[in-house]
Amino acid sequence: MKPLIAAVLAVGALWLYAQKGPDNLQTAALMPSGAIFYVEAKDFHRVLTEWNGSGERRRWLKSDNATVLSQSRLLQRLMEAQIQFATVAEVPVEMNMVNELAGTESAMAFYEFSTLRFVYMTRMDGTRLDQSELWKNRKSYQPREAAGIPFYLKTETDGHQSYTVSFASHDGWMVVATDAELMARTLALLAGKAAGSVSTEAWYKDTVAQAPQVGDLRLVYNFTALRKSPQFRTYWIQRNQTDLAAFTSGSADLFELPAGFEERRVLLGPTASEIDGGAFSKVVGHIPQSASVYRAWANPNRALVRSILQQVVVSDPASGIAVIKNAPQVSGDAPIAGSESDLETRIDQPPFQRSSANNVDALTDAVMAMEPKALLHSQVTHLTGDRVFVLPESEVALACAKPDRPALDKALQSSINVVKTGSLDPLTTSDDNGVLLLSRFTAHTTMAIPTVVKGETYLADYEHAAEGPRYRRLFGVIDHKTGEAPAFFSSNLQSLGDSLYRLRRVSMTTQEDGEVTRDTVRYEFLTK
Repeated sequence: MKPLIAAVLAVGALWLYAQKGPDNLQTAALMPSGAIFYVEAKDFHRVLTEWNGSGERRRWLKSDNATVLSQSRLLQRLMEAQIQFATVAEVPVEMNMVNELAGTESAMAFYEFSTLRFVYMTRMDGTRLDQSELWKNRKSYQPREAAGIPFYLKTETDGHQSYTVSFASHDGWMVVATDAELMARTLALLAGKAAGSVSTEAWYKDTVAQAPQVGDLRLVYNFTALRKSPQFRTYWIQRNQTDLAAFTSGSADLFELPAGFEERRVLLGPTASEIDGGAFSKVVGHIPQSASVYRAWANPNRALVRSILQQVVVSDPASGIAVIKNAPQVSGDAPIAGSESDLETRIDQPPFQRSSANNVDALTDAVMAMEPKALLHSQVTHLTGDRVFVLPESEVALACAKPDRPALDKALQSSINVVKTGSLDPLTTSDDNGVLLLSRFTAHTTMAIPTVVKGETYLADYEHAAEGPRYRRLFGVIDHKTGEAPAFFSSNLQSLGDSLYRLRRVSMTTQEDGEVTRDTVRYEFLTK
């Protein structure tokens, strides 16, 4: 789902066994205004220590997923920046500078991706400060002063770009910034002078007003500014920028639980549409007891309905996506391709269209005519009798204002070329008290129905401990290596799942109230 959270907080969830701290950190009031996102931790040193000693970290670093990420332009650029920062700071690259500079209460505000402009501050006692290599080297820096507080600055140029490191210590805070202007503004705030801070900006104030309880790890972001960044458009893994265009800002707080974590997200955006709570409860009541994963939506749009019908009805086989990166061969016998006079001639070809025999557009039209108010997509897996193949089987439940099973069956027959019997997973349709079901399941019983609360628009659950081994076999086929390095989070999902070896279950709910969307995600661990 949603901006930058999935990347930052998924890693944060692996980090965090953090010690509880005070509920009202004031670091946002000490950060200069103009940030595009802001992160704070109650005890960053403990967070980092726990992460460095965790089994998840050891498994992750050995995974294919980590290998692919390490080869990406994104990480290589960050590694270059780390080396440049360490070179200017005169701190050996081999030293773990992050560990040295990780104090208790900590925060970072990020201002620009292209130049990696940021301010970092952390609570650090004098003993740890004196032991840090950065502080020991301060005599080789230019001494400066802002708001009556001394700081140290060094700038070097590699012929193309200038790199700056500045740092200061004041009133128990260690501050590091990547330019003199940001440092001066931060020190002015530390000195109590009136100046614009992150905490005074509307995107921050409006968001945290809807999230009064601060987590062990908090992220707040200015989504309007983030969307303008080419780096965000390039590296945002979910590729759903269009879906997020209506949101202006958001936050995510991660809380430690006795056996897991809870992530609470807030997004500010458009006014929520009216929800048919009764229809949503009806489809949720059809969650199979054996479901390995399910998702339920209120007010599904056409694109969602079509996507789910494509998966359930057409039942495309799971396979890797062939990506051709090589240019076509040039033949010496080919005729002249064209000249500058042919600039108006279109040479691009129309996108590939699925065979009409397996096209679900007509079926989607029929479903949309029934005015769907809620949709449930459930999936189970089972081994074939020879215990060789893992078959994922899906079901869709639709609660419609105008349910019409005869129209559904007619559209189904005219839309696809699928035989309902004689298949490994025959498709069946039924009507259960106005809820239309299209299923490839065998007979199943309904699980204990989750409680649907007012304003709830989304409900999802994934049973990792139960289904992980079967999905591992399935991904072993999908992730079959072709000799080419796969894209990050593509063709290496098995290694990512293996890193999360203690994860038992992930569940998520979404509630909408006016212009506020709230997500709650629970990560539950296996208990010993």
